[in-house]
Amino acid sequence: MLTACTSTNNIPATTGSSSKSSVDTDFVVDGRYIDLSDAPLGSTDARPAGAVKFFIKGLVYSPVPIGTTVGDPPILDDALRDANRPIWSRDLPLMRAAGANAIHVYNVVPPPYDEKTGPISQFLDAAWNNNKKPVYVLMSIYFHGDKLLDNGAVQALAKQYHDLDQKYAKYPAVLGVTISNEIADANFLQNPTWWANFNIVAKAAKQGFVDGGDGDKIVTTSEPDGNIGAVKAGEKYNAAVDVWGINIYRGRTFTNLFDQIRQYTKKPVIFTEYGASAAYHPAWKNTYDWRNGKNQLGGCQPGERDGPKDRIVAELPKSGNPGMDGLVDLVWNNGRLLADGFNDSGVVSGGFYFEWTDEWWKGGNANVQQGNDAFNGGFPGCSEDQAWYGVNAVSKGNGTNDVLTPRPTLGQLTQSWSSAP
Repeated sequence: MLTACTSTNNIPATTGSSSKSSVDTDFVVDGRYIDLSDAPLGSTDARPAGAVKFFIKGLVYSPVPIGTTVGDPPILDDALRDANRPIWSRDLPLMRAAGANAIHVYNVVPPPYDEKTGPISQFLDAAWNNNKKPVYVLMSIYFHGDKLLDNGAVQALAKQYHDLDQKYAKYPAVLGVTISNEIADANFLQNPTWWANFNIVAKAAKQGFVDGGDGDKIVTTSEPDGNIGAVKAGEKYNAAVDVWGINIYRGRTFTNLFDQIRQYTKKPVIFTEYGASAAYHPAWKNTYDWRNGKNQLGGCQPGERDGPKDRIVAELPKSGNPGMDGLVDLVWNNGRLLADGFNDSGVVSGGFYFEWTDEWWKGGNANVQQGNDAFNGGFPGCSEDQAWYGVNAVSKGNGTNDVLTPRPTLGQLTQSWSSAP
């Protein structure tokens, strides 16, 4: 689920006081697990004793207001920038209250381009929250996968990742970075040049953290499922990542994914996206059914679109078939499978639910929340409908911010996280 590009809008940079000098937060690979520890800066003996295995209770965060895209104000390609404070200062306490401990974003504008958009220092301090239920941040810089076949672009991207990580390495809210999002196209997976250039960028990202004074942050991916094709190929070509990140949309269960992970990698794995749309097409006759068993699939009948090729959708109703209870069950079942995977030798270290708020622009019209006509037999609404994935619906408010209306999926995530590792 892509989001971002680079902005040229001239917004004055702002600065804020930072807690980065007081605490050293480390994320270190420990077999299939990611260990988290924090201690006063300079304290070495406290960190190993305080380390805990980190289970991500995360949300994908791209809060694009109604009527805009990711490149328009106020987002300007960087949801975390200081000038976007009215939105994120609303959202962080709500995420924290729900039990989230991490967010995944698609683009942070790196130096020196952040002179135009502003830094993210105030957000990182607010996310850290003086170590009171911190929300850790997985950053990224978005680019298209073909850029890794352009030597000039590779060098530029390597410098951008290095400089971004160097700038924010000592902020205790930083979890690490992903190398863009969904770039490992099938055309690139068996191209050794592409992977060699991927490693140039990934190693520069790691070195940026080192040069910034805290190398104990993770470098990972955010790649589409594709039967974990990027993981298979990346292991073959010695991808320079600490952790594998997969965007996974297999419906009510993750099918054979855990077995595939065990087969193809010994590194930690996180789900950088998972979830399903909250919409359905009223004109379609498809229904969705499931059984309560943990490994029982949910599915739509018939197994193809049964209705007009339309974009007219609505939110799943409280009752009926399709209905919201199917989506709540999917979220519940995904949550318990994630927890099981973590407890079972760390085959997966949690994930980021897609997503915090609906993004209307993804339906093709930033001013109208419309659907897609792509059938998906594993989703409770039987369709992709990318403008409807939020655990919060959005509507136009009287002020600067859109109005958030929590869906039952947010309540289910909160419940699942309360009993998770």
